[in-house]
Amino acid sequence: MKKRVLAMLLAAMMAAAMASGCSSNEGSSTGSTGSGSGTSTAEGDGSYFTMDPAGYPVMNEPTTVSILAFGTTPEGAGAWETPNEIPFFQTQAERTGISFEWQYMTDTAWDERVPILIAGDDMPDVFLKTRFSDAELVKNGQDGMILDLTPYLEEYAPDFYSYATERDLLQYLTMSGGIWGLPYLYDSEGIRLAKIFFNVDWLENVGMEMPTNWDEIYDVLIAFRDQDANGNGDATDEIPFGASDVYDMFAMMSGEFGLMNRGMSMGYSLFLDADPADSTGNTLRFWPADDAMKDMLQMAKTYYSEGFLPSTFFDADYGTLYNTNISQNIYGCHDLWATCTGEYVDSYIAMDNSPSELWTAITGFIGTKGGLVITKECEIPEAMVAWGNYLYTTQGAYDYFLGVEGESYIFDEEGHTQQTDQILNNPDGLTPEQAMLRYSIYSGGANPGLCTDETFKGGETYWTSLEGNEKFNPSIPDVVWEKIPLDSTQTEQINNVYGDIQSVFEEYTAYFITGQKDIEADWQEYLDRLNAAGIESYVEAYQAAYDALNA
Repeated sequence: MKKRVLAMLLAAMMAAAMASGCSSNEGSSTGSTGSGSGTSTAEGDGSYFTMDPAGYPVMNEPTTVSILAFGTTPEGAGAWETPNEIPFFQTQAERTGISFEWQYMTDTAWDERVPILIAGDDMPDVFLKTRFSDAELVKNGQDGMILDLTPYLEEYAPDFYSYATERDLLQYLTMSGGIWGLPYLYDSEGIRLAKIFFNVDWLENVGMEMPTNWDEIYDVLIAFRDQDANGNGDATDEIPFGASDVYDMFAMMSGEFGLMNRGMSMGYSLFLDADPADSTGNTLRFWPADDAMKDMLQMAKTYYSEGFLPSTFFDADYGTLYNTNISQNIYGCHDLWATCTGEYVDSYIAMDNSPSELWTAITGFIGTKGGLVITKECEIPEAMVAWGNYLYTTQGAYDYFLGVEGESYIFDEEGHTQQTDQILNNPDGLTPEQAMLRYSIYSGGANPGLCTDETFKGGETYWTSLEGNEKFNPSIPDVVWEKIPLDSTQTEQINNVYGDIQSVFEEYTAYFITGQKDIEADWQEYLDRLNAAGIESYVEAYQAAYDALNA
């Protein structure tokens, strides 16, 4: 926090934006529903905007808002210098009267610079696509740096409010008595549900059928390992089993052992599910300490020792390498919400069914809770909430995620949205991801808005993923938890121990899987380390939060 030179530079960069007042930046064409009218300023002294029936605000006077967003910077022909050059923001500025002065940064820059801005009380009016954790949202909210949006939602965000109320999501968004941002909502099973995709060309090359269970998967992986499955003349350059890290691998395997039984929102890296010993399902379990974990570790160890996973699986940079390799015909199968991209995208097909009776690799509806965060600097919070509301309308989501109808997307004969050749076969040679950055800043996630199979055209809603949903859906848990909201006391209690718990988990799972420690002989040592790290306090805090949620 003592980086004075950087802080002074940032202060200078923000000065002009701060002087221009508050406004908002996104919007789009006509939307679905929307009602109400903006009738009060932050001081409550009169009307300064009206609510268009499409679901966005229309300012009485042009207004400029300073905005800081996380995202992916475009490359290639026609790359914009500011998101104001994107048609969506241009159109919405015309409709709403709200224009933006932008700062745009990558995740690394966000982690370094945003804390400095907050500590220096030198914030923009609005944060967009934030990297804030739940704990950071609560802290910044309780410190008075960002606004609680609860008082504004019913009147100024009617589409969002209606959707969240109907699905009982507001209770999960409320943390320490406030809703500190507009969230990223996943109304798409393709986005929520991970599947296992097999390369059908590899299956044909080794003379195998699509497997239907873990035993058959094992046999296929042996063939991928021992034969020239990718057909390039080299039988040693294939990686049979693709997982980006140990968390993803366990997400695939966990259902087979009854672990992570309430899905990934609480189970993936928060390590909690419902204790089977309680028939009500209301007692939380730290599943990595359950005896069934030993069986899953043994399965993972077998995959590692058999060479289904690369020897570099536990290297620090493996995740980056995995993302590079996934589109280069190197993996025989992989687990993701989306299949791979690139030349081999149509070769990876989801299994015909879940390999386990219970398939737990599914999240809840709520993604990032801080998609749109309004700071204390904003003088028009009602209008900014209304601006965000438009992204939860059908048309608003089309505009934000897909761009311009007839240019970047069309509706086919069956009424489904499809990207055009401007995106899929770009005349300037851009990849689809690069081409979409000319129309949307959604890349990288953390967007405010409503993702559906029709409004979001990433790999998660590609035909192979949608087809896979139908195959895996029958095996998902009857109850899938959202992330349990915490109050400030619970947040502090968890933050005090989570880092140590995660370190023990990652250290010992690597030891067990690579054979550096014996799963049976060293199991108690692992449990002792977890207990010393504070899993009792960790579970106690989340149990209290869960009980309060259901009181």
